[in-house]
Amino acid sequence: MRKTTNIKYIALMTVAMSLVWIVSAGVLMGIAGHVQVETVDLVDSAISSLSLVLVSLLNVLVIAWFINRSHLHGFKLAVRVFFLMFGVMFFMTQIETLFFNSAVQMPLPVVLATFGSGAMSILVVALLAIPYRRKLGPVTEPTLEIAPSGNGLKLLALGLIYMVFYFVFGYYTAWQVPGLRAFYTGSTEIAPFGQHMVGILRSELALPVFQIVRGLMWAGFGLAALTALTNAKAWERTLLVGLLLSVGLATPLFVPNEFMPPIVRLGHFFELLAENFLFGVLVALFFRPSLRTNT
Repeated sequence: MRKTTNIKYIALMTVAMSLVWIVSAGVLMGIAGHVQVETVDLVDSAISSLSLVLVSLLNVLVIAWFINRSHLHGFKLAVRVFFLMFGVMFFMTQIETLFFNSAVQMPLPVVLATFGSGAMSILVVALLAIPYRRKLGPVTEPTLEIAPSGNGLKLLALGLIYMVFYFVFGYYTAWQVPGLRAFYTGSTEIAPFGQHMVGILRSELALPVFQIVRGLMWAGFGLAALTALTNAKAWERTLLVGLLLSVGLATPLFVPNEFMPPIVRLGHFFELLAENFLFGVLVALFFRPSLRTNT
């Protein structure tokens, strides 16, 4: 019964998310003046649609595991699912798009249309999570307690670690791709890591600060996932937090777009998947919540 429910709702959520995403993106991009019907290439549209379906499936699989292991139900579950999926897939990506928009050159109406279509596609998944959780059977409501001492220092450490991850993973994965370097700098030249970092600090001092802030935000998303996983084993919580912070961030790069060439998207895919998975694992290991059963 449980297996049948999982298959049914994974399929339903994937189809619903894909359809809402495709339709809402087309409508909102048209309103933003970015889509001209007479210039639409049917082959490109088909590839984009299939990519969206694949991205939807991969993210639904992760969130289905989350739903199966969470004690949350009803409206609380829907809010948490929306917060995690929208935050990771759209909010955290688009704020970085805006930071680097001198290279990406995405018009603000297109960014807003991306936010809007993302919100609608995630909303339908969040709403379907309610009957999905109900069909899985009774929910026990133990709580995961995180010891209050030292959490401020842990968050600060995670913010700094994320900033280090950002530059290390960025340099040794994405920055090794010549096409990606040309996209951002106009040149394929590559400097040693130390020299590369000195150049960044001289020209973009705000970047490390921005990434520390993003690291704190990522830690917040990780905690939001971690504290909902009361029905998971410790290893599952650790793995799931890593997947929740990375799959939704990296997989949208499968979808073709005119602002980022394929070689750039591919370079960032491996960077983001590895970087955020490891960071999510660290969030789970840093806080290590203990289980308390409510009586």
